[in-house]
Amino acid sequence: MDHLIISQNYITISLLTLVFSIVIDLTMGDPELKIHPVMLIGKSIGYFKKKLLKKKARWDKFAGIILILIVIFLFCIPIFLIQIGLSFVGKTWINIEGSANGTWLNWIILIYSIIMGFILKWSFAIKNLGDVSHPIYSDLKNRNLKQAQFHLSWIVRRNTSELNEKLIISATVECIAESSTDSATGVFWFYGISILCGAFLYNLSSWTPWLFLGVPFSYIFRIFNTGDSVVGYKDEENINIGWFSAKMDDFANFIPSRLTVCCMIIIGLFMNLNVKNALKVLKSDRNSIESLNAGWTMSAMAGLLGIQLEKVEKYKLGCNIRELKPEDILTSFRNVKYSIFLFILLVCGISLIIINYIIF
Repeated sequence: MDHLIISQNYITISLLTLVFSIVIDLTMGDPELKIHPVMLIGKSIGYFKKKLLKKKARWDKFAGIILILIVIFLFCIPIFLIQIGLSFVGKTWINIEGSANGTWLNWIILIYSIIMGFILKWSFAIKNLGDVSHPIYSDLKNRNLKQAQFHLSWIVRRNTSELNEKLIISATVECIAESSTDSATGVFWFYGISILCGAFLYNLSSWTPWLFLGVPFSYIFRIFNTGDSVVGYKDEENINIGWFSAKMDDFANFIPSRLTVCCMIIIGLFMNLNVKNALKVLKSDRNSIESLNAGWTMSAMAGLLGIQLEKVEKYKLGCNIRELKPEDILTSFRNVKYSIFLFILLVCGISLIIINYIIF
């Protein structure tokens, strides 16, 4: 009976944590905070890079591994321990009340799920993709090119000061498409797979902490992703210390990016976008950029919209079926938003079903 109670609570808590995190994101968005976990992860990587970097190739490659392991330890172990602590407090309270099946258990599950949902929320951003891209659309509609260039500079690394309207729209759509995985679906892939693996390991060993892998592993994805953003470059300074971050980011995004494209195409059918062209462009252009994964979502989006996405002297994705227009920014975000929801439903839903009907 104890085994059954634990399995039922695990499924409920995993689902509620996921739901609360999404609700918090869609209502609160992603406020600019100096203590935002992803920002702190980036600063930590930058700090330890300075401490570890010696500009000796062999050492710096080894230091790149140590760098990421240190940041994982600093951020993921505390989350893991918080869950164990909350679980212990909950069990203690239930023992005091003398009932594991009544109202107190429901309240403890609810409070635990809200706390963990809040922590999980800071590892992804859905609403924020619209919040940062909509001002660019508004600027272009108001023919304020300078302001559009300024707002674009917040979300891309390239120099935006000389970009025309076409290239501004292109850069914004590219950012939205690439961020679908970096900012959202990659997190939910790691969450879904890790709660599934945790249930499997618990079923083998009955060691309860295995059931606390979901949220920490979501942050491991963000550490890989942020590490690639901070040190994953091929310049002289970062090429060695950043190699591990770059490889781990490629590994972490490999499956989520491809599943995200499938969701984008399915949603594209319902939005009456050019799915046939998306498949054509995906086949021809997905490997046209240096990134192993970003080319998939970006080329799929170019095909769905029937436009060409361009980064000057770097790449061109898609074909000019029509000229770019500011509304493409809104359309791309709607497609990505609904694709993220479909991804969550498929990946996390299937994981919970497997846990419920096969593992426990």
